[in-house]
Amino acid sequence: MLHPLYLGTRSDVLSQRPAPDGLPGSAHPFGPLFGIVVDAALDSCLVSLFLLADGTITIYNSDGIHSTGLRGAPKVVEAAAAIFGEVRARLHEFAPVEDLSMLPLPEPGGSQILVRTYEGDFAASDRLNSKHEMVAELVAMALIVTQVARMSLVEGFDRVEAGEVRYRLDPEYRRLRSTLMSWLPEAIPEAARIVSVAVEIGEEQTETVTSLFAFVDGSTSVYRSDGTLAEGLSGLPGVGDAARALLQSIEAALTAFTPAELVALPQPGRVQFVARARSRDDGIWTELLAVASQAGLADSSHPLAASFARASEVLRIAG
Repeated sequence: MLHPLYLGTRSDVLSQRPAPDGLPGSAHPFGPLFGIVVDAALDSCLVSLFLLADGTITIYNSDGIHSTGLRGAPKVVEAAAAIFGEVRARLHEFAPVEDLSMLPLPEPGGSQILVRTYEGDFAASDRLNSKHEMVAELVAMALIVTQVARMSLVEGFDRVEAGEVRYRLDPEYRRLRSTLMSWLPEAIPEAARIVSVAVEIGEEQTETVTSLFAFVDGSTSVYRSDGTLAEGLSGLPGVGDAARALLQSIEAALTAFTPAELVALPQPGRVQFVARARSRDDGIWTELLAVASQAGLADSSHPLAASFARASEVLRIAG
């Protein structure tokens, strides 16, 4: 099963044709290499690592879970550069390919490396249990990148459009945020489709993130990355109604969300909504993400404007 988000991203990357002169106004940072795609077919899903010579690093899996904006994480960049170096040194072991988009995806247990140069495309793969040493080594390096990326995101790197974002992050805030992102209340109504939502606001002037957590059992709390917290808010007049309205508005706006596993902090001036929703098909709880600019949410026509208004009401009551 291939998620539409995965298919769309893969198609976009493989349809790009780099200009022969490479990156405008700069030397080729990795010689003839323009981009690398590493596909590793694990037992449960297909993981694809996309690397471009302009520094773009993106990880997608076939379930639609994605991690982007990783160029701000030094260890991720270092690990990605090592893959570029290894591919450049062993490019002679790859076979030329006329159209990378026509290559089949690897079967479970298999893997492949797709290489784009400024002159043409190349590929190497492990298929039918015939292991290719060079491919195995590169796939191992790629999987290390995914692990380093996970660690970097958990440590606070943002899914950003440009560069690295720094916030003042109190250790207790990190612990509480990590715990609540994966916490499920004991009593969940059978009919509930949304069990929780986290609304996080990146604030540039104060260099902090405000994280509001609301759960279907009524539990509501607010934490700020500098260590300020407000717990047990469900007992305050008006909070319960506002939190319930927030959860209802999120359910109404689920088409604006995409699956996500590694949820880092929002960029300053951005608001992210992290919902844990139950699939109508199999009943499995899934983490979903939607991000918008705070200015854009002021427009009542924005699909998440109502949700932001409900969250703002909770924050107002919490003080």
